Amino acid sequence: MTEKTKRRPKMEGRTHIPSLDTEKCVFCALCQYLCPDLAITKDEEKRNQIEIDYSICRGCGICAYICPKEAIEMMVEE
Repeated sequence: MTEKTKRRPKMEGRTHIPSLDTEKCVFCALCQYLCPDLAITKDEEKRNQIEIDYSICRGCGICAYICPKEAIEMMVEE
């Protein structure tokens, strides 16, 4: 996993979680604009870093589907 996914809260019913590869991400923020849960934010102070709030992410996969650089991969939640 390429982002802080180790300490994520488990959400009931969620089977997959997005994993962000910051090396591939170009910070276009399409994932942020299209996330129906508003779980993705763009941190302007951290060099425009994309952050995923796993406490509200439902794991729908829209972010991974829409990413033009394939920087988000859906992983099976353990």
